Amino acid sequence: MYKVLLVDDEYMVIAGLKKLIPFHQYDMEVVYGASSATEALTYIAGHPVDVIITDVNMPGINGLEMVRQMREQLPHAAYIILSGYKEFEYVKTALNLQVADYLVKPVDKVELGQLLGRIAHTFASKEKTALPLLREDTTEEEFKEVLQDKPRVLLAAARTEQGEHAVPFTVLGQSGFLFLTEHEGDVLLARPFTAPYVSSFQEFTKELETYFFYGNVALQPNSSVFRYYEPMYRVIIQGNLQQILEELGLLEEIVLKTTPRVSTTKQLFIQFVMDVFHLFEHLKPDDMTQIIKNLESSKTFDELSQCMRKEITHLFSQHRLNENVANVLELISSHYRQEISLKDISAQLFINPVYLGQLIKKETNSTFAELLNKQRIKAAQQLLLATNNSIEDICYAVGYSNVGYFYKVFRKLCGKSPKAYRQQM
Repeated sequence: MYKVLLVDDEYMVIAGLKKLIPFHQYDMEVVYGASSATEALTYIAGHPVDVIITDVNMPGINGLEMVRQMREQLPHAAYIILSGYKEFEYVKTALNLQVADYLVKPVDKVELGQLLGRIAHTFASKEKTALPLLREDTTEEEFKEVLQDKPRVLLAAARTEQGEHAVPFTVLGQSGFLFLTEHEGDVLLARPFTAPYVSSFQEFTKELETYFFYGNVALQPNSSVFRYYEPMYRVIIQGNLQQILEELGLLEEIVLKTTPRVSTTKQLFIQFVMDVFHLFEHLKPDDMTQIIKNLESSKTFDELSQCMRKEITHLFSQHRLNENVANVLELISSHYRQEISLKDISAQLFINPVYLGQLIKKETNSTFAELLNKQRIKAAQQLLLATNNSIEDICYAVGYSNVGYFYKVFRKLCGKSPKAYRQQM
């Protein structure tokens, strides 16, 4: 599918194009709608597109200037200019920029459809006549046909175009070229390119993402960083900001030494901040959604770390957990596998159980039983993903004595059965 970017400061124009134009008929999909040229330029820095449909008159950078800047990053994309003005200077400038066409608003649905059809046909013709070797869908046979007689070849990445079969790439906002070479030279990353070529190529592209994210790649990467997390979780639920930030620093050191997949690291850090977030259950789910978006958008590990510290500190500035409730959370974390009750814990803390129950509800918006269930189900989720143990064994391991009740609680909190959860993940 060819990717389409719509740019217009009028929201209804973007919504109308999405609704009225059957992009799928031209093997196209609208991947983003930007309300300004600045937003559009920011988007393509990390998300290359094939077709740009833009208005001319927008606040700030106008559509023609935007196209001029975009051509430096996307020289082979197709540009369609829309405007409410049919003035010669606009048309002349658009033609000088070699845009696909200049259409006057209101846009004629048939005319635009015919234009998209011609663009799709042109793209398809170019692909058939000049497909690069280094692409995601290259088959093993295609690689062998080119490489089988070469004794030693390296798959490399560099800022400048060099070597053989060079193709441009953009990873985490960083641009450069992938190519084949016999000598490393001035490269960012290079690895022996051997059969099976498809998997070797896929591994290299993932490693390249890792390189740009961390600034380096560990010689022996190890993605099993989640095994370090359980003792950190015990510290998190105590609700002490300084201790949490210290644990975060330790986690950062571990990740930098092992440089796991970028997606794995982001998943781990999101889990970390979610567990901090759950200390303050009076907060709205939308707040967590925004935090996740901020973390996911990080293009480097430094950005991710800074974002983590900022979000965690902000959460604590909004609300500080009562010391007695923090103690309850710690005891739940340490003893959830056992038969424990609010009465038992209140006795340990020398607090009236009714008062403690009210305090827990006020601070966390959950009852003691709900907190205990959440802890047990969280532990069950980890066992479902990290082991091949039977669901019945996991049920008993996390503190439940009744498998049917375990299924009921799991489905209530996770929206699916333990078996379905394991299969989906």
